[in-house]
Amino acid sequence: MTREIANLPVPSTYARLLVQRWPGQAADLLAGTALQSVTLATLAARATITVSEQLQVFRNAGRLAGRPDWALDFGRQLNINSHGPLGFAALSAPTLGEGLDVFGRFARIRAPYLGFEARQSEQHIELHVDTGLYPLGELELPTLELVMQIALSYVDAVIGLDAVDVQLCLRRPPPAHAERYPEALRARCQFHAGFDGIAMPVGLKGIPCPLHDEKTYASSLQRCREALDAVLSPDDVVARADHWLAGRFDQGVAGAGRLRTPPALPRLEELAAALCLSPRTLNRRLAGQGTRFGELRAARQLELACKLLGDARYTVGEIGESLGYGDAANFGRAFRRMTGLSPGQYRRR
Repeated sequence: MTREIANLPVPSTYARLLVQRWPGQAADLLAGTALQSVTLATLAARATITVSEQLQVFRNAGRLAGRPDWALDFGRQLNINSHGPLGFAALSAPTLGEGLDVFGRFARIRAPYLGFEARQSEQHIELHVDTGLYPLGELELPTLELVMQIALSYVDAVIGLDAVDVQLCLRRPPPAHAERYPEALRARCQFHAGFDGIAMPVGLKGIPCPLHDEKTYASSLQRCREALDAVLSPDDVVARADHWLAGRFDQGVAGAGRLRTPPALPRLEELAAALCLSPRTLNRRLAGQGTRFGELRAARQLELACKLLGDARYTVGEIGESLGYGDAANFGRAFRRMTGLSPGQYRRR
């Protein structure tokens, strides 16, 4: 898995920006990579580099800077607009909560060596960052600082960081340069936290994104799905199946306070065709990873149901129909079976 991640493609944006930051030291920045002989012009013409090349450039940048807080300065060059379809999808999402979901689902297209997950508790909406997918060593904290600056720049673009109680969460103790965090990140920081990421009050999830545009959102999501396909391992049939199911259920959700005409409930045969497998082979490979198609589909339905039930724009009947249940009664029975609560009880929690 480590070797697979090392060879995955990532946008060349970060390497290019670092070379622009230190143009006279391009050779030192690119040392130890296959990019050593390229110029800024030829680097700009390359859409992608590999994970291992990007991380080596980061290591070189840290050594050139000679300071452990180099990522805080570099992060000032990054904003949500510079992140391609990921940035466009987040900015054009209907709400802040849905934009944060975009990060959780698709941020790996920018950093495949990290895991991302958007979560909701009774009090907070959160973006969790997992640094355990790939050995980062000295780069673990700088990459977290960069990711959090990008996520915070998104919140700033939607509602302004000065107007919201955003909290930066780090599992580690304060680093030597922790006194720079309030100025550089404009957020409170909790060290020795239960996770790495950001958290904000759950009541903010429904705040409309000022740049919401349904067509831009839909097209950017599709581009994100296509980009994520290049990151998912061909052998990880569960990840690919879940990715395909997420795309199918997305077709039943829209912004502007409405749900689209519901699609047909996804079928095993359709997924098998999409993965170029026979249904029997797909079943066998899913079983080999400890799951079944029906379980994956039910989990995706439940996740989306919980998300939509938190949005007062949608009635229980509309949510059930958009998820392929046919009517509110069927949806209610299925939801109670999976959660122990009726949709109405869940919504009133």
